[in-house]
Amino acid sequence: MSNTIETREISNGIENVPGFRHHDLNVCGGPISVYEAGEKGRPLVVLLHGSMYDESRFIWDQLFPFLSRDYHLFALDLPRHGKSRPWEGYLDRTRLMDILHNTFNQLGLEDFSLVGLSMGGSLSIEYAALHPDKVKSLVLFEPGGLSEKIDSQFIVWLYTKIPGMLRMLNRKYIKKDHAAMRELLESIYVGGSKPTDPDRLTSILEDETKGKYQYGENDMDDWQLSCIGPFRLKWTLLDRLPLIKCPTLWLRGADSVLVKQFEIDKAVKLVIDSGTKAELEVFPNARHILPLERPDRANAAVKAFLDKLDHQ
Repeated sequence: MSNTIETREISNGIENVPGFRHHDLNVCGGPISVYEAGEKGRPLVVLLHGSMYDESRFIWDQLFPFLSRDYHLFALDLPRHGKSRPWEGYLDRTRLMDILHNTFNQLGLEDFSLVGLSMGGSLSIEYAALHPDKVKSLVLFEPGGLSEKIDSQFIVWLYTKIPGMLRMLNRKYIKKDHAAMRELLESIYVGGSKPTDPDRLTSILEDETKGKYQYGENDMDDWQLSCIGPFRLKWTLLDRLPLIKCPTLWLRGADSVLVKQFEIDKAVKLVIDSGTKAELEVFPNARHILPLERPDRANAAVKAFLDKLDHQ
């Protein structure tokens, strides 16, 4: 590992966790940013964020500091997110699996739990199916890839084919000032929830917007684009679910519009029918960014699940 950074003992946010370390790795020809905290020798947990404008510092703003008290944590910035820039070429699911596997090997990780949201949850499912010897449990916040179609399928596919549309959001966001970006942040919270530290989270969103703009990246990830067809998705993860051999916890915001209740119910049933333990919790007054909208409840649910496994 190179460029390891230590911070002083202050609180709030990933980078201010006591004993925080940041690593810049070179993996498969590109940079991977890794945030580490927690005492070595404790159970290992790896966190994978979502797609588009997400990164580790954003979605794990509350969960990472909370879990670092009892677990040895690693949170990755996936390629073209956060500080994992720049990357060349097409980053589909096969290439991302290779990048993740090599990253875990560089970090020397074995027998770890994966916690993922949205795209990160989907990558966690696929990795656990491919490497059941490495993954001891899964915590999945609304993973994608569980259905054969999405809402407005043809319109979304058409949107991805119109020249310039895949960078339209970035061109819009890069022009916003801090106040406008903070308003955008607060608009994605529902049910009376509010950002724990809106200025910090807004600054992270601004960094992500600048990163995409600087390197000419699309708003959507190649992982997403690779599955969108005109009438149905080109692939799903439903065939991977029976291959999971570790206990899983599935978490959903009741008001989410991205992952439907029937989709997650079907996925959990597939896992249970294959002989693997699976639990599902649905939280009211929350949508897709559950770890930020309801951090206390999300933190408690994740920790209770991990603690139960580690004390069996």
